[in-house]
Amino acid sequence: MHKFSFLVFHRDYPEFLDKVRDIGVIHLIEKQEDVPDQVRDKYDLIKQVQWVVKQLVKRDIRETPGEPIADGKTAFDEVRELYSTLDEKYQQLTLLQKEISQVRPWGDFSKEVIQKLSGENLHVKFFTVAASRFLESWYDEYPIEEIGRHAGQVYFVLIQHGEEESEIDAEEMRPPERPLSELLHYRRKLEEDLDAINRELDKYASNALDAIKQYGYRLKEEVDYTNALANADKQADEKVMLLEGYVPDEKNEKLIAYLEKNNILYVTQKAEEKDKPPILLKNKKFAEKFEMLGDLYSLPKYSELDLTPFFAPFYMLFFGFCLGDAGYGILMSIAALLLKKKVRKELKQIMGLVFYLGVSTFFFGVISGVFFGIPLFDTGLPVYKELAARFEQQDTDINMLLFYLSLMLGGIQIIFGLFLKAINETKQFGWKHAVGTIGWILLITGSIALYAISRLTGIPFADISPAFYVLLAISGLMILFLNNLNRNIMINFGLGLWNTYNMATGILGDLLSYIRLFALGISSAILGFVFNSLAVSMSGNIPVVSILVMTIILVIGHGINLFMSGLGAFVHPMRLTFVEFYKNAGFSGGGKQYNPFKKIT
Repeated sequence: MHKFSFLVFHRDYPEFLDKVRDIGVIHLIEKQEDVPDQVRDKYDLIKQVQWVVKQLVKRDIRETPGEPIADGKTAFDEVRELYSTLDEKYQQLTLLQKEISQVRPWGDFSKEVIQKLSGENLHVKFFTVAASRFLESWYDEYPIEEIGRHAGQVYFVLIQHGEEESEIDAEEMRPPERPLSELLHYRRKLEEDLDAINRELDKYASNALDAIKQYGYRLKEEVDYTNALANADKQADEKVMLLEGYVPDEKNEKLIAYLEKNNILYVTQKAEEKDKPPILLKNKKFAEKFEMLGDLYSLPKYSELDLTPFFAPFYMLFFGFCLGDAGYGILMSIAALLLKKKVRKELKQIMGLVFYLGVSTFFFGVISGVFFGIPLFDTGLPVYKELAARFEQQDTDINMLLFYLSLMLGGIQIIFGLFLKAINETKQFGWKHAVGTIGWILLITGSIALYAISRLTGIPFADISPAFYVLLAISGLMILFLNNLNRNIMINFGLGLWNTYNMATGILGDLLSYIRLFALGISSAILGFVFNSLAVSMSGNIPVVSILVMTIILVIGHGINLFMSGLGAFVHPMRLTFVEFYKNAGFSGGGKQYNPFKKIT
């Protein structure tokens, strides 16, 4: 990334901005502290346009008769008004439904008749009482009429003459303001209005969506242009405009050619971390699919490593581990491939991600021996039968191996994160700052290597303990006294002790966190097995009906399991990435997205 500074004569500045916007590679540096009210209002309007577009896209209307609408502003205003009316109608319907539920036990009645009775000094009072407390003797004692029974309550009315008080042991209710038939009429009218509004919105979704999007783009261009004018420093009695921005190295050729051709004075220099340049990620096809996950946490700082290509393979493996069903993996991969051709452009990357996650799920389903909840190790299939027999001879099973595999993958990612931390520190501050991290890498990997040698060769660990003590001495020196060669040795010692405490307590906790991979995989398999058992036990013995019932239970059950387990498989590997991996990799984040000043219409 390079920082560009431009000096432009004030009369030429609007033309310069237009050309720079056409080139569309400069991320302008914002210098104004307060956003003008006019610009703030435009931002609010842009958000409203984006909301309207999102709502219309949700309708997923392919074709509705009518000519395409070209005036995006008018269409936006009309759609916004329709949604406002729609919201009001839904609120009215909610209140009406509540009133209907309260009036329904009383059924229909005539307000006119009640008013006439009141004129004759006869008052109709409404009562309710629990059915168990309702006494049949009340019919003989009081002029009452039962209206109906609902939810264990008896609803009845009492005709009372004058102001006399009744001693009936029941709860007096407030008389309904409107009879049920009137309320139902209003509800039908509201539902008709809602249908009409929704049909109108469907037409706009089909015929005006592009125009409204373009209107939003024009608003964004206007705001960007206004900001570009405001972010320029006025020099030499406001005769010269100074504008600054950042341009990626691979995109500056066309800009420089324009500047040279038009003799525009500019200065360029390599961007520095202190200037907080924007971030433009440059990942290849595979890692690019996982950028959306990294964005949920934070972009790296300008001088930091982009961890996306490093966490992507782990996230893919962890997702498959958590879901761990070969059948689900096949469904996900096929669905992603089919939908990728039909979904909008912005969703194609998500479908690519789903495909990779489906492949991983299939892979781990084959390893764990689960296919739509069927435990393949219990089926007697050739490969799984032999493996099950071998596991039995070794007094273990596939679940125990998966448990150890989850810990092993966690250990690999933690150590890999420490390597990346050393590289990150070297890249940002120089190798002298990374000595302590290198010491921890040496201690952990060296200890694992010595232990492995002892186990594989049969040499007692006590015989190779001198090598371990040498390793401990060298790594201890690096961790405690030389962790940062730019600092005083005593400061290093104090910070080294503190880091040693954090590492000793933190790494164990981090490693145990990876057990969740095994636990989620087991729970997914158990739920699938339970739904299979339910389908078999509840299907009955009627030939055709039993198959139909079994199919319904299997589809619904595995649909629920795929959703619930898939949600867990999405969230928990992300937690391992953002907490355990990012922490051990020394990731700090806080970068700002590269957002060039360009035309978007």
